[in-house]
Amino acid sequence: MIYELNHVGAFVKDAEKSVDFYTRILGAQVVREAMIPATNTKCIYVQLAGGMIELLAPGDLSSRSVYGFDHVAFSTDSIDRDFESITAAGYKPLVQPKVAGSGHGRIAFLSDPNGVRIELIERDDTYRKPEKTSDILSFDHISLLANDLEAAEAFYGGQTGMTVLKRFYLEPPRDLTMVYVNHGYDVIEFLHRKEPQAGDLIGHIALRVANVDAMAEKLSAQGVAFEPGSPKNAGTGLGRVAVFRGPDGEKIEILDRSDLRDL
Repeated sequence: MIYELNHVGAFVKDAEKSVDFYTRILGAQVVREAMIPATNTKCIYVQLAGGMIELLAPGDLSSRSVYGFDHVAFSTDSIDRDFESITAAGYKPLVQPKVAGSGHGRIAFLSDPNGVRIELIERDDTYRKPEKTSDILSFDHISLLANDLEAAEAFYGGQTGMTVLKRFYLEPPRDLTMVYVNHGYDVIEFLHRKEPQAGDLIGHIALRVANVDAMAEKLSAQGVAFEPGSPKNAGTGLGRVAVFRGPDGEKIEILDRSDLRDL
């Protein structure tokens, strides 16, 4: 059975640069470091508030053409049973269950209905540590493009055990449906428009802070470049948001509304 959303995974070109960015700039803590000998890949888990990012730095940069967010990982107590059950329900298998490249536990990969890579993990440690006090109040959500919203809700609800927290609809010209689902602490946001959208399937991660404008000023002083128009009022009318990018182009949003569970 799947019992948690464990992390969002990202491929990075420079492990030291990425770790410095997430720890020194954003206040994350390193909770796990390992190597994948077969591909000479560094594997580093950083924890921001209560959420985790897996940073994967290949030894051969030419082995990949795309860097940034790559997959969403769920922990299970029976990888063989869950992989068989999910693929039997019609979802596309990508990598059969096998020993993890680091040697710790077993992993498998499959695709969600919109093409997002989903990792299943079976191991004896989640790697989570007690939260470290920082400017990041919580790891608010992982945002996914959901051109087929109904199928996304069916997959994450029926196959991973996530439940709906909130729904928002932004009127035209935005014409955007936003659905939030959670598995305990961790939240996924689905973004859906009537017309199919192109772009990154894992669009961004969002971090909740006390005051977006103050945090944007602090990050700007440390060399973080914000997207034009940031900070701005959130489309939902709940607080303010600002957007910037990590070292490999991964999009990061800061927001200062209340936790979704309190709305």
